[in-house]
Amino acid sequence: MRPLTDNPISRPEDDAFHFEPYVTVLHEAVAQAKPLPLTVGVFGSWGSGKSSFLKLWEERFAREKVRTIWFNPWKYDRKVEVWAALLHTILAELEKEERLGEKARRLARAATWLSVRAGLGAATALGTGGVIKGEAVDQMLQDIAVRDSEQYRQINRFETDFAQAVKEFVGDEGRLIVFVDDLDRCTPESAMTVLESLKLFLAETQCVFVLALDLDVLAAVATNKFGEALKGAPAEVVSGLAYLDKIVQLPFFLPDVGFDTLRAAYGTTIPDFADLDFFWGLLRHSLGNNPRRLKRYLNVLSMALAVTRAQTGSAPTRLTGLQLALLLIFRTRYRSFFHHLAAEPDSWRVLTDYFERVQGDPRNAASFRTGFSGALHHFALDAELENLLMYGGGDRVTPPDGPAVLALISTLRRTAGPDGVPD
Repeated sequence: MRPLTDNPISRPEDDAFHFEPYVTVLHEAVAQAKPLPLTVGVFGSWGSGKSSFLKLWEERFAREKVRTIWFNPWKYDRKVEVWAALLHTILAELEKEERLGEKARRLARAATWLSVRAGLGAATALGTGGVIKGEAVDQMLQDIAVRDSEQYRQINRFETDFAQAVKEFVGDEGRLIVFVDDLDRCTPESAMTVLESLKLFLAETQCVFVLALDLDVLAAVATNKFGEALKGAPAEVVSGLAYLDKIVQLPFFLPDVGFDTLRAAYGTTIPDFADLDFFWGLLRHSLGNNPRRLKRYLNVLSMALAVTRAQTGSAPTRLTGLQLALLLIFRTRYRSFFHHLAAEPDSWRVLTDYFERVQGDPRNAASFRTGFSGALHHFALDAELENLLMYGGGDRVTPPDGPAVLALISTLRRTAGPDGVPD
């Protein structure tokens, strides 16, 4: 088997999701943006390909020899002030230029002082990218009392000096592209500090900030930040859209990747079902077209099929493979039913028979449920579960008997881990 990795792509020739035309549109728009700074928001749900999109765009800038910096705030989440880590990441890049070294170090000291005043102490060194060493931070703590007035003057000049340093770094007409990825992984508090730092410290720079973010995360961030103040506010404010308008000048919503595109990209990794339309239709129906979710599902299924071959010495039949595939969907999307099957494995067959009878005679559905346990009664009323079990009509997956269900569950537990581990 060949597992699908979750690494973002960076080369146009690997662009199986066809993002390149959208990268071109954004690239041309940003090239004409004046005056700077400009903040671009690339919005998409978890696992939709935001990092790949940013990497493709970064490669475009590299071809044009435009300076770029990549910042992953989740690396610093709950360790240091994330806004300070962002500043120091930029300053560490500037320091590589010998002519800017001293200026970058002076600005780094000012940013570190702010972090120290926030109560971070020696831990601040983690976010300085090596520009300020741990022992220097400790010394700063000792010197704060006598140097506060000097540092306050530096802070007052910080925004202007930072902008000047960036200008010297990129040239009078140049621009520095700062990619901020994986904000989704941060706590709402940390995500907010990154967004606010763009306005507080970087509002005069020749920078283009490209943020990859889930709009739902932004809504959670805004709600967490403003709390009671949002009560009674218009819906667009509560949703975070008003806050978005203040931070992001150029929003772009990542297009959904079509399921057929995903099938073409991933199909060869599962040869047992590469050409089986029924299988891919089942996945489209139950899992949707989120690339990351589909990758994980196919990896686990491929491993389960490989384990079955190793156990039996031969490839599973197509029916057994489809039963395993459907059982993995239960585990992924209908976890409570999966747990129920582990206790009452015949329930798969019982429910399938019940739904078949109901479709033929819906008026007697209640009588068909006579004798069902409380849990089974609940599942019998679940329309989504009914659609899944009956998917394909007469060609639907035939349920295995109880012992076979338990054997399949055992196989999945070897490959997917304990049932309590989220997918």
